[in-house]
Amino acid sequence: MTSIADYLAPLSVVIPTYNRAELIGETLRICNQHAGGVPLEFIVIDDGSTDHTPQVLHKLEAEIPGLTWRSVENGGPGQARNLGCSLAKHDVILFLGDDIQPLNDDFFRVHSRIHAAFPSDRYAVLGKAVWPTKEPAYFNFVMAHIQGHRGEQFGYADMIPYSWLDCRFFYTINISVKKSVVSDWKLEGFRPELTLAAFEDVEFAYRLSKQVGGFKIFYDPGSIGQHIHPYTAEGFMARQHAAGMMAKVLFDIHPEMVEVLHLVDFMQSLRSQPNATNCASADYLSIIEGIKAWVRVLDRQHALGRAAWHNDLLTAVFHLSFLQGLLIASADATSNISGAYEYILDKFSQHINCVIDHELTAHEFMKAGFLRAGH
Repeated sequence: MTSIADYLAPLSVVIPTYNRAELIGETLRICNQHAGGVPLEFIVIDDGSTDHTPQVLHKLEAEIPGLTWRSVENGGPGQARNLGCSLAKHDVILFLGDDIQPLNDDFFRVHSRIHAAFPSDRYAVLGKAVWPTKEPAYFNFVMAHIQGHRGEQFGYADMIPYSWLDCRFFYTINISVKKSVVSDWKLEGFRPELTLAAFEDVEFAYRLSKQVGGFKIFYDPGSIGQHIHPYTAEGFMARQHAAGMMAKVLFDIHPEMVEVLHLVDFMQSLRSQPNATNCASADYLSIIEGIKAWVRVLDRQHALGRAAWHNDLLTAVFHLSFLQGLLIASADATSNISGAYEYILDKFSQHINCVIDHELTAHEFMKAGFLRAGH
Protein backbone atom coordinates (compact mmCIF):
# COMPACT_ATOMS: atom_id res chain seq x y z
CA MET A 1 0.00 0.00 0.00
CA THR A 2 1.28 3.47 -0.87
CA SER A 3 1.32 5.96 2.03
CA ILE A 4 1.10 9.73 1.75
CA ALA A 5 4.81 9.89 2.65
CA ASP A 6 5.58 8.00 -0.56
CA TYR A 7 3.58 10.36 -2.76
CA LEU A 8 5.62 12.84 -4.75
CA ALA A 9 3.82 16.10 -5.50
CA PRO A 10 4.60 17.44 -8.98
CA LEU A 11 6.71 20.62 -9.00
CA SER A 12 6.74 23.62 -11.30
CA VAL A 13 10.35 24.85 -11.15
CA VAL A 14 10.45 28.60 -11.89
CA ILE A 15 13.87 30.02 -12.84
CA PRO A 16 14.56 33.65 -13.83
CA THR A 17 17.80 34.12 -15.74
CA TYR A 18 19.82 37.02 -17.15
CA ASN A 19 22.92 36.81 -19.36
CA ARG A 20 24.00 33.38 -18.13
CA ALA A 21 23.51 31.35 -21.27
CA GLU A 22 26.02 28.59 -20.53
CA LEU A 23 25.18 28.40 -16.84
CA ILE A 24 21.40 28.08 -17.32
CA GLY A 25 22.00 25.29 -19.81
CA GLU A 26 24.25 23.43 -17.37
CA THR A 27 21.82 23.98 -14.48
CA LEU A 28 18.84 22.61 -16.42
CA ARG A 29 20.75 19.50 -17.47
CA ILE A 30 21.84 18.78 -13.89
CA CYS A 31 18.31 19.37 -12.60
CA ASN A 32 16.98 16.91 -15.15
CA GLN A 33 19.58 14.32 -14.09
CA HIS A 34 18.54 14.65 -10.43
CA ALA A 35 14.75 14.69 -10.85
CA GLY A 36 14.62 11.80 -8.39
CA GLY A 37 11.32 10.50 -9.72
CA VAL A 38 9.51 13.78 -9.03
CA PRO A 39 7.23 14.95 -11.86
CA LEU A 40 8.83 18.24 -12.92
CA GLU A 41 8.18 21.06 -15.33
CA PHE A 42 10.79 23.77 -15.81
CA ILE A 43 9.69 27.35 -16.52
CA VAL A 44 12.60 29.61 -17.41
CA ILE A 45 12.03 33.35 -17.87
CA ASP A 46 14.81 35.08 -19.78
CA ASP A 47 14.78 38.55 -18.23
CA GLY A 48 15.97 40.54 -21.24
CA SER A 49 19.33 38.82 -21.76
CA THR A 50 21.64 40.31 -24.37
CA ASP A 51 23.74 37.15 -24.79
CA HIS A 52 22.69 33.91 -26.52
CA THR A 53 20.38 32.71 -23.72
CA PRO A 54 17.34 32.42 -26.06
CA GLN A 55 19.30 30.22 -28.46
CA VAL A 56 20.43 27.94 -25.62
CA LEU A 57 16.88 27.61 -24.27
CA HIS A 58 15.49 26.93 -27.73
CA LYS A 59 17.99 24.10 -28.21
CA LEU A 60 17.20 22.65 -24.76
CA GLU A 61 13.49 22.32 -25.55
CA ALA A 62 14.25 19.09 -27.40
CA GLU A 63 16.50 17.82 -24.60
CA ILE A 64 14.73 18.72 -21.33
CA PRO A 65 11.23 17.25 -20.91
CA GLY A 66 8.63 19.75 -19.71
CA LEU A 67 10.73 22.85 -20.43
CA THR A 68 8.82 26.08 -21.09
CA TRP A 69 10.58 29.40 -21.57
CA ARG A 70 9.81 33.00 -22.40
CA SER A 71 11.94 36.03 -23.19
CA VAL A 72 10.73 39.35 -21.76
CA GLU A 73 12.05 42.89 -21.41
CA ASN A 74 14.36 43.30 -18.44
CA GLY A 75 12.29 44.04 -15.35
CA GLY A 76 14.02 42.18 -12.55
CA PRO A 77 13.77 38.66 -11.12
CA GLY A 78 10.53 39.35 -9.24
CA GLN A 79 8.51 40.13 -12.35
CA ALA A 80 10.11 37.19 -14.14
CA ARG A 81 9.00 34.86 -11.35
CA ASN A 82 5.46 36.26 -11.48
CA LEU A 83 5.23 35.38 -15.16
CA GLY A 84 6.68 31.95 -14.52
CA CYS A 85 4.15 31.25 -11.76
CA SER A 86 1.27 32.35 -13.98
CA LEU A 87 2.38 29.69 -16.51
CA ALA A 88 2.83 26.94 -13.92
CA LYS A 89 0.67 23.83 -14.33
CA HIS A 90 1.36 22.19 -10.96
CA ASP A 91 0.12 23.02 -7.46
CA VAL A 92 3.60 23.46 -5.98
CA ILE A 93 6.11 26.02 -7.23
CA LEU A 94 9.82 25.74 -6.54
CA PHE A 95 11.76 28.97 -7.00
CA LEU A 96 15.27 28.17 -8.12
CA GLY A 97 18.27 30.33 -8.94
CA ASP A 98 19.83 29.80 -12.36
CA ASP A 99 23.10 29.26 -10.47
CA ILE A 100 21.84 26.55 -8.06
CA GLN A 101 22.64 22.99 -9.15
CA PRO A 102 21.29 19.93 -7.25
CA LEU A 103 23.84 17.71 -5.53
CA ASN A 104 21.68 14.56 -5.49
CA ASP A 105 18.22 13.11 -6.13
CA ASP A 106 16.87 14.37 -2.77
CA PHE A 107 17.00 17.95 -4.01
CA PHE A 108 13.48 17.89 -5.47
CA ARG A 109 12.14 15.01 -3.34
CA VAL A 110 12.39 17.04 -0.12
CA HIS A 111 10.13 19.79 -1.45
CA SER A 112 7.81 17.33 -3.12
CA ARG A 113 7.24 15.06 -0.10
CA ILE A 114 6.66 17.85 2.42
CA HIS A 115 4.11 19.61 0.23
CA ALA A 116 2.40 16.29 -0.53
CA ALA A 117 2.09 15.54 3.19
CA PHE A 118 0.90 18.99 4.29
CA PRO A 119 -1.76 20.62 2.08
CA SER A 120 -1.75 24.08 3.73
CA ASP A 121 -0.43 26.97 1.66
CA ARG A 122 0.63 29.00 4.70
CA TYR A 123 4.23 27.81 4.66
CA ALA A 124 7.26 27.53 2.40
CA VAL A 125 10.00 24.90 2.30
CA LEU A 126 13.55 26.25 2.21
CA GLY A 127 16.44 24.14 0.95
CA LYS A 128 20.14 24.76 1.34
CA ALA A 129 22.85 26.19 -0.93
CA VAL A 130 26.59 25.58 -0.54
CA TRP A 131 29.64 26.69 -2.44
CA PRO A 132 31.11 24.17 -4.90
CA THR A 133 33.81 21.88 -3.55
CA LYS A 134 35.09 20.28 -6.76
CA GLU A 135 37.46 23.18 -7.50
CA PRO A 136 39.34 24.38 -4.37
CA ALA A 137 40.74 27.40 -6.22
CA TYR A 138 37.18 28.59 -6.85
CA PHE A 139 36.58 29.28 -3.16
CA ASN A 140 37.92 32.42 -1.46
CA PHE A 141 37.83 34.32 1.82
CA VAL A 142 35.02 36.65 0.71
CA MET A 143 32.77 33.70 -0.15
CA ALA A 144 33.50 31.99 3.16
CA HIS A 145 32.67 35.23 4.98
CA ILE A 146 29.33 36.04 3.34
CA GLN A 147 27.95 32.58 4.09
CA GLY A 148 29.59 32.24 7.50
CA HIS A 149 28.04 33.08 10.87
CA ARG A 150 25.87 36.20 10.58
CA GLY A 151 26.58 35.98 6.85
CA GLU A 152 25.52 38.94 4.74
CA GLN A 153 24.22 36.78 1.89
CA PHE A 154 22.58 33.67 3.37
CA GLY A 155 22.18 32.73 7.02
CA TYR A 156 22.58 28.97 6.71
CA ALA A 157 25.47 28.82 9.17
CA ASP A 158 23.18 30.00 11.97
CA MET A 159 20.05 28.01 11.04
CA ILE A 160 18.76 25.01 12.97
CA PRO A 161 17.79 22.20 10.58
CA TYR A 162 14.09 21.30 10.47
CA SER A 163 13.05 24.49 12.21
CA TRP A 164 10.64 27.34 11.41
CA LEU A 165 12.00 30.67 10.16
CA ASP A 166 10.52 34.10 9.50
CA CYS A 167 10.20 36.15 6.31
CA ARG A 168 13.84 37.28 6.32
CA PHE A 169 14.84 33.79 5.17
CA PHE A 170 12.66 33.56 2.07
CA TYR A 171 15.59 32.80 -0.23
CA THR A 172 14.37 32.35 -3.78
CA ILE A 173 17.48 30.40 -4.71
CA ASN A 174 15.85 27.17 -3.40
CA ILE A 175 12.40 27.58 -1.83
CA SER A 176 8.95 26.19 -2.60
CA VAL A 177 5.37 27.34 -2.01
CA LYS A 178 1.88 26.31 -3.03
CA LYS A 179 0.74 28.09 -6.16
CA SER A 180 -2.48 28.96 -4.28
CA VAL A 181 -0.60 31.14 -1.77
CA VAL A 182 -1.76 34.06 -3.95
CA SER A 183 -4.76 34.09 -6.25
CA ASP A 184 -3.14 36.09 -9.06
CA TRP A 185 0.64 36.05 -9.34
CA LYS A 186 0.87 38.98 -11.73
CA LEU A 187 -1.12 41.20 -9.36
CA GLU A 188 -0.23 39.78 -5.93
CA GLY A 189 3.16 38.18 -6.45
CA PHE A 190 6.54 39.91 -6.24
CA ARG A 191 6.36 43.71 -6.30
CA PRO A 192 7.48 45.17 -9.66
CA GLU A 193 9.04 48.23 -7.96
CA LEU A 194 11.80 46.00 -6.55
CA THR A 195 13.64 45.66 -9.83
CA LEU A 196 16.97 44.34 -8.51
CA ALA A 197 17.73 41.01 -6.85
CA ALA A 198 17.33 42.32 -3.29
CA PHE A 199 14.40 42.42 -0.87
CA GLU A 200 11.83 41.42 -3.50
CA ASP A 201 11.65 37.98 -1.89
CA VAL A 202 11.62 39.26 1.71
CA GLU A 203 8.87 41.77 0.88
CA PHE A 204 6.75 39.01 -0.66
CA ALA A 205 7.09 36.75 2.39
CA TYR A 206 6.56 39.66 4.80
CA ARG A 207 3.30 40.54 3.06
CA LEU A 208 2.14 36.93 3.31
CA SER A 209 3.05 36.81 7.00
CA LYS A 210 0.62 39.67 7.69
CA GLN A 211 -2.32 37.78 6.21
CA VAL A 212 -4.84 35.71 8.17
CA GLY A 213 -3.16 32.43 9.06
CA GLY A 214 0.32 33.93 8.82
CA PHE A 215 3.16 32.49 6.79
CA LYS A 216 6.28 30.62 7.94
CA ILE A 217 9.29 28.96 6.37
CA PHE A 218 10.35 25.39 7.14
CA TYR A 219 14.07 24.74 6.67
CA ASP A 220 15.07 21.29 5.41
CA PRO A 221 18.77 21.04 4.46
CA GLY A 222 18.12 17.71 2.74
CA SER A 223 17.47 19.70 -0.43
CA ILE A 224 20.97 20.90 -1.14
CA GLY A 225 22.46 22.51 -4.22
CA GLN A 226 25.78 24.02 -5.26
CA HIS A 227 25.77 27.80 -5.68
CA ILE A 228 27.76 28.55 -8.83
CA HIS A 229 28.43 32.25 -8.21
CA PRO A 230 31.99 33.34 -7.39
CA TYR A 231 32.31 36.61 -5.49
CA THR A 232 35.14 39.07 -5.03
CA ALA A 233 35.10 41.86 -2.45
CA GLU A 234 34.35 44.34 -5.24
CA GLY A 235 31.46 42.23 -6.55
CA PHE A 236 29.86 41.83 -3.15
CA MET A 237 30.24 45.52 -2.32
CA ALA A 238 28.30 46.23 -5.52
CA ARG A 239 25.68 43.68 -4.48
CA GLN A 240 25.31 45.36 -1.06
CA HIS A 241 25.06 48.79 -2.69
CA ALA A 242 22.17 47.51 -4.84
CA ALA A 243 20.53 45.99 -1.76
CA GLY A 244 20.70 49.38 -0.05
CA MET A 245 18.95 51.00 -3.00
CA MET A 246 16.19 48.38 -2.89
CA ALA A 247 15.84 48.88 0.87
CA LYS A 248 14.59 52.40 0.11
CA VAL A 249 11.86 50.92 -2.11
CA LEU A 250 11.00 48.42 0.63
CA PHE A 251 10.62 51.25 3.17
CA ASP A 252 8.35 53.15 0.81
CA ILE A 253 6.06 50.10 0.68
CA HIS A 254 6.40 49.09 4.36
CA PRO A 255 7.66 52.01 6.49
CA GLU A 256 7.75 49.78 9.58
CA MET A 257 10.57 47.75 8.01
CA VAL A 258 12.97 50.60 8.87
CA GLU A 259 12.66 49.51 12.48
CA VAL A 260 12.71 45.79 11.68
CA LEU A 261 16.04 46.23 9.89
CA HIS A 262 17.42 48.46 12.69
CA LEU A 263 17.91 51.49 10.44
CA VAL A 264 15.91 54.10 12.36
CA ASP A 265 19.04 55.98 13.50
CA PHE A 266 20.45 56.11 9.98
CA MET A 267 17.22 57.46 8.48
CA GLN A 268 17.02 60.04 11.27
CA SER A 269 20.57 61.20 10.50
CA LEU A 270 19.57 61.69 6.87
CA ARG A 271 16.55 63.79 7.90
CA SER A 272 18.36 65.79 10.61
CA GLN A 273 19.46 69.40 10.40
CA PRO A 274 23.09 69.94 9.36
CA ASN A 275 25.37 71.26 12.10
CA ALA A 276 28.67 73.08 12.26
CA THR A 277 30.67 69.89 12.86
CA ASN A 278 29.57 68.27 9.59
CA CYS A 279 32.31 68.19 6.97
CA ALA A 280 31.65 68.58 3.27
CA SER A 281 29.93 65.50 1.92
CA ALA A 282 32.62 65.25 -0.80
CA ASP A 283 35.27 64.76 1.89
CA TYR A 284 33.27 62.01 3.58
CA LEU A 285 32.69 60.37 0.21
CA SER A 286 36.43 60.42 -0.51
CA ILE A 287 37.10 58.57 2.74
CA ILE A 288 34.42 55.99 1.99
CA GLU A 289 35.71 55.36 -1.51
CA GLY A 290 39.24 55.10 -0.08
CA ILE A 291 38.11 52.41 2.36
CA LYS A 292 36.48 50.45 -0.44
CA ALA A 293 39.59 50.82 -2.60
CA TRP A 294 41.74 49.51 0.28
CA VAL A 295 39.59 46.38 0.54
CA ARG A 296 39.71 45.86 -3.23
CA VAL A 297 43.50 46.07 -3.17
CA LEU A 298 43.74 43.56 -0.30
CA ASP A 299 41.51 41.17 -2.21
CA ARG A 300 43.40 41.50 -5.50
CA GLN A 301 46.67 40.84 -3.65
CA HIS A 302 45.09 37.71 -2.08
CA ALA A 303 45.78 39.21 1.33
CA LEU A 304 42.25 38.94 2.77
CA GLY A 305 42.09 36.26 5.43
CA ARG A 306 45.68 36.58 6.55
CA ALA A 307 44.66 38.47 9.70
CA ALA A 308 41.99 37.54 12.24
CA TRP A 309 40.32 40.94 11.94
CA HIS A 310 39.66 40.66 8.20
CA ASN A 311 36.26 39.10 8.87
CA ASP A 312 35.34 42.22 10.81
CA LEU A 313 36.75 44.39 8.05
CA LEU A 314 34.49 42.72 5.48
CA THR A 315 31.47 43.01 7.80
CA ALA A 316 32.20 46.72 8.17
CA VAL A 317 32.79 47.50 4.49
CA PHE A 318 29.80 45.47 3.29
CA HIS A 319 27.55 47.30 5.76
CA LEU A 320 29.09 50.59 4.63
CA SER A 321 28.28 49.72 1.01
CA PHE A 322 24.69 48.87 1.92
CA LEU A 323 24.19 52.16 3.77
CA GLN A 324 25.77 54.10 0.91
CA GLY A 325 23.27 52.56 -1.51
CA LEU A 326 20.40 53.39 0.84
CA LEU A 327 21.66 56.98 1.16
CA ILE A 328 21.91 57.51 -2.59
CA ALA A 329 18.41 56.12 -3.14
CA SER A 330 16.88 58.10 -0.24
CA ALA A 331 18.53 61.51 -0.54
CA ASP A 332 16.66 64.55 -1.82
CA ALA A 333 17.15 68.34 -1.73
CA THR A 334 16.32 68.52 2.00
CA SER A 335 18.54 65.62 3.10
CA ASN A 336 21.47 66.01 5.47
CA ILE A 337 23.86 64.08 3.26
CA SER A 338 26.93 65.03 5.30
CA GLY A 339 25.24 63.86 8.49
CA ALA A 340 24.33 60.54 6.88
CA TYR A 341 27.88 60.03 5.59
CA GLU A 342 29.19 60.84 9.07
CA TYR A 343 26.84 58.18 10.47
CA ILE A 344 28.13 55.63 7.93
CA LEU A 345 31.75 56.32 8.89
CA ASP A 346 30.94 56.16 12.60
CA LYS A 347 29.36 52.74 12.08
CA PHE A 348 32.38 51.60 10.11
CA SER A 349 34.67 52.77 12.92
CA GLN A 350 32.58 50.96 15.53
CA HIS A 351 32.86 47.75 13.53
CA ILE A 352 36.57 47.94 12.90
CA ASN A 353 38.21 49.90 15.74
CA CYS A 354 37.23 47.48 18.47
CA VAL A 355 38.76 44.48 16.77
CA ILE A 356 41.91 46.34 15.68
CA ASP A 357 42.39 47.55 19.25
CA HIS A 358 41.88 44.00 20.49
CA GLU A 359 44.36 42.60 17.99
CA LEU A 360 47.01 45.21 18.83
CA THR A 361 46.46 44.92 22.57
CA ALA A 362 46.54 41.13 22.49
CA HIS A 363 49.73 41.25 20.43
CA GLU A 364 51.41 43.51 22.96
CA PHE A 365 50.32 41.34 25.91
CA MET A 366 51.53 38.21 24.14
CA LYS A 367 54.89 39.82 23.31
CA ALA A 368 55.27 41.01 26.89
CA GLY A 369 54.43 37.54 28.17
CA PHE A 370 57.09 35.92 26.02
CA LEU A 371 59.67 38.50 27.16
CA ARG A 372 58.85 37.84 30.81
CA ALA A 373 59.02 34.10 30.24
CA GLY A 374 62.44 34.55 28.65
CA HIS A 375 63.78 36.11 31.84
